[in-house]
Amino acid sequence: MPSNLEIIKLNDLRLAARLISQQLRQGIHSGIRVGVGSEFEQYRHYQPGDDLKRIDWKYFSRSGKYMIKESTTESNLQIRLMLDLSGSMNYVENDFSRLDYAKNLIASLAYLGFLQGDALSYFTLSEGKIEQKVAPTPKSFQRILLFLEQAKAGGSWPLQPISDSFLQGKERELVIWVSDFLQKESEWENLIKAFNHPRKELMLIQILGEQELDFKLEGNFVFRDLESGQEVVQDSRAMQSQFRERFQAYLDHLNQTFQAPNVQLIRVSMKEPLAGVIRQILNRKKLA
Repeated sequence: MPSNLEIIKLNDLRLAARLISQQLRQGIHSGIRVGVGSEFEQYRHYQPGDDLKRIDWKYFSRSGKYMIKESTTESNLQIRLMLDLSGSMNYVENDFSRLDYAKNLIASLAYLGFLQGDALSYFTLSEGKIEQKVAPTPKSFQRILLFLEQAKAGGSWPLQPISDSFLQGKERELVIWVSDFLQKESEWENLIKAFNHPRKELMLIQILGEQELDFKLEGNFVFRDLESGQEVVQDSRAMQSQFRERFQAYLDHLNQTFQAPNVQLIRVSMKEPLAGVIRQILNRKKLA
């Protein structure tokens, strides 16, 4: 099984997505849905509200039972993939960046959605502005790969005003945010609150490095803010306890803040296999 570094160093998002999907065949199989399609899969009993045109009348003439034909088909699930491109996504650990990890994760999610016929769209948060890069079309997957390959992180908040129509669409939708969810004040909390809607399931994928989760550096280091560029020299041992305490308090705060019936926070380390992260997403996804 290739490592994250081996997959990322391929520098080929399409190939990476296919390699990761091969590790998830069971997950893909469990995600196949049934509905109206061309390939017959099974019968089920008619239920009130079903379209009468779907009843197999030949079967009824033989058995007297009202049965519905079902088949594997494209789903009507809308998936909105959203990538944070603020400067902190340039954080590097073990020879690849947080952005590299995020790109391969989103490419793989898009590939799974493409295989299942989901309606895919892709958005970025960059320089304080949310932009739609790809709208749902039959070629969304290919276009998502193109924009992912071109994506570069930089800049910071504050976020520019977002229209209510953009936030509160009427479609049932799975919104997948991929970010580090690091903030100076309450930027992410306010944004997720604005996106929260009864017909949307929000899945927040927080990508953090091992040094962020378990600060183990020794010696004097120059620490640089990837968004502001500000630098400070600190003895890592002296600040270790304080950093761990404050960072854990922040993570606990996010856990509490993002507790809602239709919001899920999945926190992952950059060393965690990409296939394992996607399996978590598939297992916790509520929309069918």
